[in-house]
Amino acid sequence: MTGPKAQRRIVVVGGLAAGPSAAVKAVRVNPRASVTMFEATETVSYGICESPYAISGLIGDESALMPYTPERLREEKGIDVRTLHRVEKILPSKHIVVVRDLRRQTLVETAYDALIIATGSSPRALQVKGEEARNVFHLSSRQDTLDIMHYIASEKPAQAVIVGGGYIGMEMSDALRTKGLDVTLVHRHRLPLAGLEDRTREAILEELDRNGVHFVTNASVSALPVGKDGRVTHVATNRGTFGADIVILALGVEPNVALAKSAKVRLGPTGAIATDERQQTNIDGIYAAGDCSEVRSAVTGLPVYLPLATIASRAGWVAGENAAGGRARMKGAIRAAAVQIFALEVAQVGVSADEARRAKYAVVTETISCWTKVKSMPGSAKMSVTLIADQKSKRLLGANVFGGPGSVLRANTLGVAIQQRLAVEDVARFDMIYAPQFAPLWDPLLVAANQLLKKL
Repeated sequence: MTGPKAQRRIVVVGGLAAGPSAAVKAVRVNPRASVTMFEATETVSYGICESPYAISGLIGDESALMPYTPERLREEKGIDVRTLHRVEKILPSKHIVVVRDLRRQTLVETAYDALIIATGSSPRALQVKGEEARNVFHLSSRQDTLDIMHYIASEKPAQAVIVGGGYIGMEMSDALRTKGLDVTLVHRHRLPLAGLEDRTREAILEELDRNGVHFVTNASVSALPVGKDGRVTHVATNRGTFGADIVILALGVEPNVALAKSAKVRLGPTGAIATDERQQTNIDGIYAAGDCSEVRSAVTGLPVYLPLATIASRAGWVAGENAAGGRARMKGAIRAAAVQIFALEVAQVGVSADEARRAKYAVVTETISCWTKVKSMPGSAKMSVTLIADQKSKRLLGANVFGGPGSVLRANTLGVAIQQRLAVEDVARFDMIYAPQFAPLWDPLLVAANQLLKKL
């Protein structure tokens, strides 16, 4: 280990969201630190959440999804970024990582004083023969984005089948319909986006149907038959067979923990890496952040797996600061996610009613429908708010918001209330903006909170 005046050696494994955040924060906290970031692909700091909008053409320049290049991180932040370098082994007792240079296929050992594991997640596999066909795609990297864009441009597919009704499934349904494709979405549940409240999910299903997406409920894929040209011809399910020129697998993600497990880094109950508030693992000097690690729920206090870029970046900051000698804390996180499905804005913050019940809360809910602006104003649209609270403590635990323009950003207010452990009565007393072009006299959040108060 280096002395107090020596240069601190920090190694970051992974370069998508948490890794760059950790590296940048470490340099800012300790400018004398030597920070090296290894990334197995050619790309760092890629905006994968924006990928569906590049595929649809809404974002015209795909390269804009890279806010930082390796060169920019080196020149502006002083980080030694090594792309096409895969960390294959961690030797904690020696404070060494074994790295493969994928260009030269050589192995190099690099010493560290602090190590940050930010290996991210991988898309879940369907585990059906045909999954590797050339017209079957996941969406979890820049290469996936480029491959889908190239395939659509060169092969002109007419029929698309999306497997999975989560956030990526919703966004790709919108993107591919925008590109003029017929879209069938097969999903294992009755309604899309498991984890949201049923009324929200029903509204999403209605919006999909309104925009020509054929939603197949309670479906499991049994086969992906491949033709002589190496392409899947159709998707076979227990609910029928659907022709496919292109297939998108949107089955969710799982944490990349193989490297951590091989170094005896402890995993938590979610299957992701367990850390404390400092993002420290069970091994001294090794931190973890991002989609490979779990966090503690600010609502229930229990470990949860929330693979969201916002949480990854925040956890990366904490890990980077502590690796550089600081004393930062990650004091819990909440699910705060949103999606636009054609004209419908949808957001979820905090826990669902089912999650709250499993955590032994006495759950009370309320759903209201209001206008986003003064009703007579141009552009005013209907929106719905569902609030989830605990009968005993009166705390707000979660919320769903959906509707027209102006719906999603209101959920941020509820997210802050949940994270700060506010009671529903506190929310009902918020002084919120009234301006006809932005909000009615009684904002929908106030209406929802006051209605829920009557039940509490």
